[in-house]
Amino acid sequence: MKKYRIIPMVAILFFWSCSESFLELEPQQSVADTEALETLGDFESSITGVYNTITGSEYYGRYMMMIPDVMADDVKQNAQANRIEDYAEHIVRVSDGDANSLWTSMYEGINAANSIINSETQLADAVQDEYNHILGEAYALRAQIYFDLVRFFAHHYTFTPEASHLGVPLILEFDVANKPTRNTVKEVYDQVIADMKTALTLMNDVSRTGNSNTLSTISVKALLSRVYLYKEDWPNAEEMATDVIESGEFELISNANYYDLWTTDNSSESIFEISMTEVDNVGGQGIAGLYLPEGFGDYLPSNDVVSLYDSEDARLSTFEIDPLLTGDFASHRMVKYPDINGFDNVKVIRLAEVYLIRAEARAKIGTNISGAQDDLDMVHQRAVATAADNADTGQDLEDAIFLERRLELAFEGQRLWDLMRNKMDIVRTNCTSQTCSISYGSDTVILPIPQNETDANPNIEQNPGYGS
Repeated sequence: MKKYRIIPMVAILFFWSCSESFLELEPQQSVADTEALETLGDFESSITGVYNTITGSEYYGRYMMMIPDVMADDVKQNAQANRIEDYAEHIVRVSDGDANSLWTSMYEGINAANSIINSETQLADAVQDEYNHILGEAYALRAQIYFDLVRFFAHHYTFTPEASHLGVPLILEFDVANKPTRNTVKEVYDQVIADMKTALTLMNDVSRTGNSNTLSTISVKALLSRVYLYKEDWPNAEEMATDVIESGEFELISNANYYDLWTTDNSSESIFEISMTEVDNVGGQGIAGLYLPEGFGDYLPSNDVVSLYDSEDARLSTFEIDPLLTGDFASHRMVKYPDINGFDNVKVIRLAEVYLIRAEARAKIGTNISGAQDDLDMVHQRAVATAADNADTGQDLEDAIFLERRLELAFEGQRLWDLMRNKMDIVRTNCTSQTCSISYGSDTVILPIPQNETDANPNIEQNPGYGS
C-alpha cells in the first residue's frame, strides 16, 4: 500500500480517493488548489465538496456514529458480526483500515476547508456577504473535523493537567515539505474554539437560505457548546447552549410524534445533520446496514440500555423486538436508522442534546440548580409525559443528567466519550464480546495513529499500547 505524510496524502487524495463520496463529486467540487478558486461559484462548489467529504461511510455516513458506540456498553455484537469487530473487542491494530480511512477522510476534509480559508481571491462587494458565509462554514467545518479527530485519536481533555497529552497534528495550510508532529490536546481544542469563533464573525444567515444540512450561526453555537462541555468550560457551555435555546429556531418534537425525528429529515429539533440524498448516501454501507436484519445486522442494543427506559418512554419506539434473536443476543433491534437504503440523514446535534449540555453545565456551576432541573425535565418529560418534575441536587442531579444523556443520545456516537470524560470504566453486563470490561484510561479507548502515517512521517508519535 502506498505511504503518505499527512499533507501529500491529502493533496493527492483530492485527485484520486478510495472514498465513494469523494469519487461522486463533480470536478469543480474537488478543488484543492487555492488558485483555482476565482468566483463565488468556485467557492460554493468547494464548500459543497467539504460537506460531501464528511458523508462517506468511513466518516459520518457510518463509522463516526458506529465506532464509539461499539467500543462502549450500549451495543453488543450479533453472532455473525465481522465488521469493526476489532473495535468491539478493543484489539484494533495500527494497520486497521477503518482507522486509516477515518484519519484520511478527516484530513481530506481539513485540506478542502484550508483551500477556502487560505484563498487570496478578492471577490466583488456585491457577493461579499455570500463569500463571508462560505468562509465561515469552512472555518466551522475545519473545527468540527479537528474536534472529531482529537476525540478518536487522543484521550479526553482532562486526561492530563492542562490537556498536555498528545492530540493530532494541526495542519492549517499546505506545505509539501511538512512532516508535522502532534500538537497537544489543548492546542487542538484552542484551534477548534478559535475557528468556531471566527466562523461566527463571518456567517450571515440572512444572505444564504438553507436548512439543517448546512451550518448556520446557531448550529455553530450548538457545536461549540459541545466543545466547551468536553473541555469542562461550564460557563461558556451554558452561554452557547442558552443562545441556541433562546434563538427560538428549533423546538423539541412532541412525545406523540417522537419517532418522526428518525424518519424525517430537517425536523424542528435537528440543528445540524448530514444530508444523505440519492447522490450522497452510502446505501447498505450506512449505519442502518450494521443494525438492521435486512442488512448485515451485526450490532444490537444491549439489554443493559433497553432495560433503563420507563415503560411509557416514547424513546422505546426506537427499538423493535426480533423473535429470531435468542439467548444472549435477544431480544431487540435498534431502529433509529430505519432506511436500509441509507437515505436517513445523520443527526450531528439536536436540540435535546443542547438542553442536556446546559443542564450539565448549570449543575456543575451550581448557581442555577432549578434551571438545570428544568432543562433536564424538558428532555425527560418529552419522552415520559407523566414524569414528575426533577428535584435532585448535587451528585444526584449530575447522575440524573448523565443517565438522561445515555437514554436520549443512545446510538448517536456519544456514549464512549461520555464515559471517558466522566472517567468511568466500560462495563458490559450483557456482553457478547470476548472483552467485557475496559478500565478508564485504557490505551484501547483511543485509536492508533495509522501505520501508513507513522511509516511515512517519523515525527508522528504513536499512541501508547500500539507499538512504535
